[in-house]
Amino acid sequence: MARGRDHILKTLENLEEDEFKTFKFKLRTWPLRPGFFPIPRGKLSTLDRVDLSDKIVCCYLEGYGMELTAEVLLDMGLREEAVTLQQAANSASRSGPNGNATQSTQHSAGASAASGGHFVEQHRINLINRVTVLDPILDELLGEVLNAEQYDTIRAEATTQKQMRILYTFMRNWNNSHKDMFLEALRKNNPFLVEELEKS
Repeated sequence: MARGRDHILKTLENLEEDEFKTFKFKLRTWPLRPGFFPIPRGKLSTLDRVDLSDKIVCCYLEGYGMELTAEVLLDMGLREEAVTLQQAANSASRSGPNGNATQSTQHSAGASAASGGHFVEQHRINLINRVTVLDPILDELLGEVLNAEQYDTIRAEATTQKQMRILYTFMRNWNNSHKDMFLEALRKNNPFLVEELEKS
């Protein structure tokens, strides 16, 4: 089955050059779901079709990336391309493991014994690289899981990735209850990322 990135790339390759420029302009200013942020203008203007497909999936995940691309195309009047991409997105959303579109919170949080670790440990690399909203998560963990010194140490880092790496060093001393709290904070503030990882 083709991946979301491939569907997006195929769609962008069908655009004329002026349509592709318009698409990038609209994408930069398009209203996004909570938890997602626009691709910076300086980066967006230099991306070709292949790189932009990668960037959309990196920033918005495959499911929402396809939906977002289709929304922009519809706004441009490119209905045929948009509908084709929407159909691909709908098909992908129904094809989770064993045909399940979603998994329960209890399954994810308690996925420990059978699959070799808590959800937040299993998906460490993806979470470090792809979490976009961290500040409210740290605020929720402060006092419950993180002490003030740990909180300040994390916040002192310049990028979200570096902050997540520090957070994971403190996680070594957490029990499963603490990890569950972290997962629920992730689910609240980065819902689409958690949903995608649950399906993987």
